[in-house]
Formats: sequence, C-alpha cells, structure tokens
Amino acid sequence: MVQNKLYFKLFSLLILCAVVLTACSPAAQATTAPQATEPAAAAATSAPAAAKPTLKVAMALPGPINDNDFNTVGYTGLKKACEEMGIEYTYVEKVADADVERVLRDFASRGYNLIFAHSFSFASAALAVAKDYPDITFMVAGSGFELNPNMGSYDNPDYQGAYLAGMLAAGTSKTGVLGWVDGNPAPNMLANLHAFEDGAQEVNPDIKVLHTFIGSWYDPPKSKEAAIAQVEQGADVLSAQGVGVIDAAVEKKVWVIGAMTDQNHLGPDVVLTSVLWDIYPVVKSMITSVSDGTWESKTYNFGVKDGAVKFSDFHGLDTNVPAEIMQKVNDKLSAIQNGTFEVPFDTSEVQ
Repeated sequence: MVQNKLYFKLFSLLILCAVVLTACSPAAQATTAPQATEPAAAAATSAPAAAKPTLKVAMALPGPINDNDFNTVGYTGLKKACEEMGIEYTYVEKVADADVERVLRDFASRGYNLIFAHSFSFASAALAVAKDYPDITFMVAGSGFELNPNMGSYDNPDYQGAYLAGMLAAGTSKTGVLGWVDGNPAPNMLANLHAFEDGAQEVNPDIKVLHTFIGSWYDPPKSKEAAIAQVEQGADVLSAQGVGVIDAAVEKKVWVIGAMTDQNHLGPDVVLTSVLWDIYPVVKSMITSVSDGTWESKTYNFGVKDGAVKFSDFHGLDTNVPAEIMQKVNDKLSAIQNGTFEVPFDTSEVQ
C-alpha cells in the first residue's frame, strides 16, 4: 500500500515537472502564413524616375571643315572635346543659311541634345528650332541676338587678339599701310576691325588701315582679289580673315597675320604668326554644364585669359619684328591676361 502511494507520488511529480517544463519552453512557431512585410519607402514599387537622356552633341558649320579657318576651328574643338570625354557627336559642314533650320531640326529629331550652330548667321534658325524643342540645348556662335531659355551663345573675344595683331602689324610695316579683309560687317567682325586699328595706332598713330568686306563668309577667290587690291594701294602687312588673303600675300610677297588656326603652312615665308581661336574649352565647358545641370542661357566668352585666344608659333619669323615691338606686344598681352587692360568692344559701323 505504501509502495503504491509512493508510485502515485512519483507519477504525480513527473506530471508536474512535465507541465512546468512545457510552460517554460519557447512557444512553437505558428503554422499560419506569415504577415506580409510592408516594403520600405525607398523600395516602393512605383515607376522609377525617367533616366536622364545620354548626351549627344551635334554641330552645323557654314563652310568646309578643312578651310584652315573658322570651320576648322569649330570641327577640331568639337572632335577633341567629345572624343576626350567619350561623347557621341556628329556634324554637317557647308550648311547654307537657307538650310540651317532643316539641319538643326534633323539633329533634334535624331536625339542630339546639345546642338551647336557654328555661325552668327544661324541665330534666327536656331531660335525657331529651339522654341519647338525646349528640352534640347542650342548654342550659337556670336552674340547680340535673341536667346530662347534653352539657347545660349559662345563668343570668341578675338578682338583681343586683333588688338595685339594690329600692334604687331604696325610695328612690322615699312609703308605705314595695313590691309584687312573680312566676310560681312557683323558686330563681332566690326569689333575685330576696330581693335586691329586701335592696336596699330598704339604703335603708329599715323598708320592707315584699308578694309574690305567681301559679302561672303567663305569665298577664297574673292578675298584674294580684295587683298591684292589693298597691296596695290600700299599695304605691306595683311590680316587674313580667309585663306584667299594668304594666297594674295604669297603671290605679292608681303607679310600676313593668319587667323583662327596656325596658317603658317599655307605660306611659310610670309605668315608671320596667326591669332588662334580654340573652341575646345568652349565645347568641353558646355558638355560639362549641360551634363551636371549648371548650364545657363547666356553668352559665354572664352578669350585670352582662358587660353582660347592666343598667337601661334612664329616659326622663326619673329626675327623680322623689331625687338621693342615684340616687347610692347608681350606687355600688352600680359595686361589683358591680368585684367589691367581691357580691349574696347566697338561695333560701330565703318564707311
């Protein structure tokens, strides 16, 4: 009997322990479906923001890219900047004013979203197209024309270089007569002419500058004819705004100062130096600002301070320039660079 009671107590104790152990054990995982996890705000399943279009650059040029002048400058600046930065680019050369709008619209329709119209005369067409493509950035060479909010301009203050060229020409001349041939009397061209005259007069107040506008941005035979006429009137140093002027200098054996590119190879014995305009800094800056969203609708100037306007190598011909003249030119160059001298931007008409 006692033994049975003992067994009963042991059995009761085991049951009690089992109950206690069960109560102290962690609860078993529920077998019901887990509650759906609410997505974090950052992982929302709404449509993602549209990706920014890949930048593609295009340029319309008024003349041939091998003109060793304005169009070569445009093309080489475009090519260098885009290839260096890994940007797709295209161009169309020899674009007549009547065809500009069609060419620019074609660029826009093909997804080019930074478009350069490399001529002052392209401004009105660029404005018309820019109004129809507000998400595309248009840049036009020159200044002084209406800009749409998605449109800017890039001006080359080559009048700074023209001032220095005038000093150099006047200091080299033996006859006291200089020649200047250009395409059309656009504001920038007038500013260049006045700066050339001002620089020449700083060296020789009695200097005479003959000037001719031929009515075309690219007509080598006509510019050559105009330059020869100036030589026949006594000009012994010419300013070349076109390869035809260099042809005239070679034929007449007079000095000439080239423009836009280093044109010495066109007349190694007569091209004293050239006033360069390098638009590589312009194109690179526009690509960067459009890409990072800092681009603004305004006129961008890249001049002597930026290394965009400068003299080319003299190729040994600087020995024909009096040392005191070279010193004056270099001093004036430094003054422009450090801001102590500012070349006037005079666009007044000439007779």
